[in-house]
Amino acid sequence: MHAQVLTFMQPPPHLIIGAGLTGLSCAYHLGQDYVLVEKENEPGGIVRTRNRHNGFLCDGTGHWLHLRDAGIKALVNKILPDQLVEHERKAVVHLRDVYTPYPFQANTFGLPHDVGMECLLGLLKARHPGDFGLTAPTAPAQNFRESVERLFGEGICKHFMVPYNEKLMGVKLDEISATYADRFIPRPSLEDVVKGAFGFSRESLGYNAKFVYPRNGGISSLPKALANALPVPPRYETLIKSVSLGERTATLTTGEPIRFNHLVNTMSLKNFVGILSDAPAEIRAAAAKLRATTVHYFDIGVRGKGDIASNYHWIYFPEPEFVFYRAGSYSAVHAASAPKGCRSYYVELSGGDAIELLKHPEQLRQRVLTDLKRARVLSEADEILFMELCDIPHAYVIFDSNYEPCRNQILDYLASNDVSTGGRWGGWNYGGMEDALLDGKAAADGIRNQSHLI
Repeated sequence: MHAQVLTFMQPPPHLIIGAGLTGLSCAYHLGQDYVLVEKENEPGGIVRTRNRHNGFLCDGTGHWLHLRDAGIKALVNKILPDQLVEHERKAVVHLRDVYTPYPFQANTFGLPHDVGMECLLGLLKARHPGDFGLTAPTAPAQNFRESVERLFGEGICKHFMVPYNEKLMGVKLDEISATYADRFIPRPSLEDVVKGAFGFSRESLGYNAKFVYPRNGGISSLPKALANALPVPPRYETLIKSVSLGERTATLTTGEPIRFNHLVNTMSLKNFVGILSDAPAEIRAAAAKLRATTVHYFDIGVRGKGDIASNYHWIYFPEPEFVFYRAGSYSAVHAASAPKGCRSYYVELSGGDAIELLKHPEQLRQRVLTDLKRARVLSEADEILFMELCDIPHAYVIFDSNYEPCRNQILDYLASNDVSTGGRWGGWNYGGMEDALLDGKAAADGIRNQSHLI
């Protein structure tokens, strides 16, 4: 049989690469004249639930929905009617064998007195330097470390902000832009910090104080419902080998061409530039300077009740003696994520000791289990049923000095060639699931607006 050549009547459709939340949202809001291609055999991208060991639903680390935009909230409730359950965050920080509520900066009560004093006094000096004979800085913060030190003071940064974020990112904070993750960092008032130092906690601070999660099917139920709502379903197991922006043609790995009018990309921006057959040298050079951190994580299933920390939704570990930076529990949020009598966890690793131990997977497994027991997440009585090591490439974009000029140079070039690129990886940015859905809608709106001008 001859290979089928994909041809379309003029004008050709809009090509959407990737059936993650951004690509699905774009197709949904376009409603017509699109071809949505996805390399996997199901939708969702990184937002996907895997059924491990006959009944453990694992979402590839914590995927909790934070819905603030009225339009996106209405969309999600429409495609998942009566399926969203609201949860109040149960998150803590582990420090000096103490679990203190998140956010750390407003919950220092219960920590050793020297730590609590450093944190409270440091924040007072940062907020009111004149009262301590200090001079407030007048120049803008030059990097993320300076930014958080000015916000929270030396103590909070020493014990949590700096070690935790360097462990997560795998780079020093003075390499990162001052505005990194601005909207995701809770900024408690001085009153909240003082109350938190004396045990009058406000755990509801921050963008993720409450979240919703599907009643059935894990987080995969969201992209699956969105894919089912599309007038034209995605083409699964379809890989793009190359794209010619000049000819407005994408070539599949089978050699088949797809002509397109406008292109919406949601794959990694760095990888997308790599498949552009006619990208100028300066654009390739800009893409080569983009950096991101790969996160490795274990999905873990156990038979047993866990220890005293097993009921927290997630736990932050800034201390270097713990190999992971965060550990969470799928089943603590949603009991049906694990079979009866069992519990399920995810453990995230990036910088610190994890970098070297990743070369020795069995040693890493043993270290993770030892640290989980030391942190009182797992108990000695728990039976480990499975422990799967996975990774998330480009998990956290590094906002270094090259980030803004190189990213803007690439985005301007793509926009001049009728290419939209969005989502956490396509937009080479930092955001959650709602942001991905909003990016898809924005791409669809942009295409429609452009069409009206022609």
